[in-house]
Amino acid sequence: MIRSTAVFAVCLLLAGCGDGPLGAAEGAASAPADAPAGVAPGPDYAGDFDLAGTEPFWAGRVRETVLTLDRMEGGAVSLPNPGVRIDGEQGVWDAEQPGEAGAEGHRLVFRLTPQPCSDGMSDRVFSHAAEVWLDGATLKGCAARTEDLAKQGRP
Repeated sequence: MIRSTAVFAVCLLLAGCGDGPLGAAEGAASAPADAPAGVAPGPDYAGDFDLAGTEPFWAGRVRETVLTLDRMEGGAVSLPNPGVRIDGEQGVWDAEQPGEAGAEGHRLVFRLTPQPCSDGMSDRVFSHAAEVWLDGATLKGCAARTEDLAKQGRP
C-alpha cells in the first residue's frame, strides 16, 4: 500500500515536469499562459508647462530645471525643479528653498489637474486647472503644455 502510494506521488510529480505551460518543453503543444495585464500608465506630465491666472495676474512656468512664478505684485520667484510627483491624476511640483542669512526662504507648489480650463480673460484653451501655493498664499488659474499653446499661436 505504501509502495503504490509512493509510486503514485512520483508519477504526479513527473507529470508536473511534462509539457504543461509552466514547464513546457520545446515544441510543446500548449503555450505558456499570458502574463496578467499591467497597470495602466499614469498621466503624463513630462515637458514644459505654462500657467496663467487672473485677479491678481500671475504667470508660472515649469521647465526642466526650474519652476518660476511671476506676479504683478510681489515680483518673480524661481526655484530648482524637484521633479513632478503624481497624485492620482494630478501632477505636483513642490519646491522649497530655505532662506540664507538675512534672506527669506520660499516654498512654491504647482498642482495641475487635467480638465478643460479658461482663464476668463482670453480665448486660450487650457488642458489643466492650476493651483499655485507660494509661502502660504494660494493662486488659481489654468495651465497647458507650452507646445500646445504654441500650436494655438500663443506664447
